[in-house]
Amino acid sequence: MVRDRTDFSGDFRESKIDFDVHNTSTYQHAQPMEVDADTIAQAEKLLAALPVHEVSELGALPQHSRMPLARNPLFVGREADLREIAGALKASGTAAIGQIAAATGLGGIGKTQSAAEFVHRYGRYFAGGVFWLSFADAAAVPAEVANCGGRAVLALHDDFDKLSLADQVKLVLSAWQRPLPCLLVFDNCEDEELLARWRPPTGGARVLVTSRRGAWSKSLDVYTLSLGVLEREESVSLLRKHREDLSADDAGLAAIAKELGDLPLALHLAGSFLGRYRHAEMGAPEDYLARLRGPGLLALLSESADGPSPTGHEQHMARTFALSYGQLSPEVAVDALGRSLLARAAYFAPGEPIPRSLLRASLAISEDDTEAEQKFEDAITRVDSLGLLECREDGSLALHRLLGMFVRGESAEGEAAQDAVERAVGAEAARINKMGLPAPLLAWQPHLRHVADGAAERESELAGLLSNELGYHLKQIADYPGAKAAYERALKIDEKVHGPDHPEVAIDVNNLGDVFQAEGDLAGAKAAYERALKIDEKAYGSDHPNVGIRVNNLGSVLESEGDLVGAKAAFERALKIDEKAYGPDHPTVAIRVNNLGAVLQAEGDLVGAKAAYERALEIGEKANGPDHPTVAIRVNNLGGVLEAEGDLAGANAAYERALRIFEASLGPDHPNTQLVRRNLDSLQN
Repeated sequence: MVRDRTDFSGDFRESKIDFDVHNTSTYQHAQPMEVDADTIAQAEKLLAALPVHEVSELGALPQHSRMPLARNPLFVGREADLREIAGALKASGTAAIGQIAAATGLGGIGKTQSAAEFVHRYGRYFAGGVFWLSFADAAAVPAEVANCGGRAVLALHDDFDKLSLADQVKLVLSAWQRPLPCLLVFDNCEDEELLARWRPPTGGARVLVTSRRGAWSKSLDVYTLSLGVLEREESVSLLRKHREDLSADDAGLAAIAKELGDLPLALHLAGSFLGRYRHAEMGAPEDYLARLRGPGLLALLSESADGPSPTGHEQHMARTFALSYGQLSPEVAVDALGRSLLARAAYFAPGEPIPRSLLRASLAISEDDTEAEQKFEDAITRVDSLGLLECREDGSLALHRLLGMFVRGESAEGEAAQDAVERAVGAEAARINKMGLPAPLLAWQPHLRHVADGAAERESELAGLLSNELGYHLKQIADYPGAKAAYERALKIDEKVHGPDHPEVAIDVNNLGDVFQAEGDLAGAKAAYERALKIDEKAYGSDHPNVGIRVNNLGSVLESEGDLVGAKAAFERALKIDEKAYGPDHPTVAIRVNNLGAVLQAEGDLVGAKAAYERALEIGEKANGPDHPTVAIRVNNLGGVLEAEGDLAGANAAYERALRIFEASLGPDHPNTQLVRRNLDSLQN
């Protein structure tokens, strides 16, 4: 049968507006140039041959193209991304390498590198030419446009260089509006109005944008591709571009890639260092990895740059991040909130998706505070537009581990932000644990682990609570070694903080005893429960609900040892305490009744056992609904009585119902699920 043994663990944008951006004022005096039908037909035939299911080979660009960046020989991977860009551009309209925070908006993710690789592989399919323009400085864009019309590129006028800038721009814009397919690359375009102003309103031009911005106005009709970090195999390949003497299965290279979160710029810097010092001890992957894991990781990476960047971009890791982070002004409300949410995101598990509600809770924003929630969403939009936080499809958010490290070093909130994260995670973990359904917490378990570890390391006042909540969750999913380690840490922390005889210590000892019993260590469990009982009787007296918990759990050990008389007395005492404290229909009372029913069944009193299980089931269904794991416990145990009475059909139905509940709530491999499955198999065979 399945028993209940429980304890509790302590108390625990600027606004985004979809404006009409079909602004044609830049093009209004530039009439499209005419092109003969045969030329257009040949150009469209060439574009139709552009491959979308495999990556194109490298090829020469069309005549009259402007591409200042040579192909980067160190480029690796991104095949799926290149194919997706190809498909979007071949169809029509505008495609963007849109950046969404840490995975895609983060500086160093490889936006410009990917666009350059695309140009060198697919540019030859655009007969009208390829034109690469930097949009990093809005004031310089007209000059960038004009540079596409001179003798070395489009050669639009015999005396082009003598024309005014306005006339030069007008000629280029006329050329870009031709029906001839061409490719415009707007590199580092962060402003929607800039894109709206300079994209051709008509003609055959395609526009490829590189940007930190992940969300674009719908009226711009931007196809957004979020670039992620490299696959681990690709990361190792990039490192080996600098060290071809090292094997592809070198464990040190894989470990370096993992440490750097597979971020291309960081990998390039690390590879440069390994290559530069290949003949020195410091150039060994193991030595470099040890230095990475020490203090000053960002400084080490920034010192690793060797030679110019293939794209001419910043190669200093911290300055790369600062370019975006520095745009959040502390004097602007939405920016200040953006800094605060980044400061908190930096203390969650690196790179793991953070539930939006959990990050909001760390800012003490109530779900009922509509105005504050709107400001929170505006701040996310603002941070997203700078490529500092990845907003995922399911609404969760992620911060790259290296950017998190940078933010922790830059933020003035520091310890206050970490305190806020610990409070939010601890409170939400406690709430979910008390529900008895581990699945919601399983989705963000890495954050609970990371935050609990951090709290223990810095000896936070919440360290004991967080470790205890982690242990409770791990016990629920039957990770007994993990639960034991977490409870032992909580016990060590609380003994140091409160002394050996404090009620908080009793909670830790009790929960540790629960794990001992689950592992079959009855002696260890009994000693733990007896110690917890002694502490609580001294602290609260003999009739306190906490004492009822300890007595109940001690009774379960006595039952497992075969001492039915002692177990029955313990369960009856616990039941009496809880009925007095909570009334006859409380879920805790159902636990005591269920466990008393187990003893009655063991004594052969099937009538008494059946009545107890039915009472416990009725309370549980009323309190938790029909599909809660505690309900499955009572249904399974009732099935055992029905089987003993010879009601095999009733027993079969009970076991099947219990199995369905356990499989849905705890999974197919949980011990409770397996126990019920064995009961059902035994009955049917």
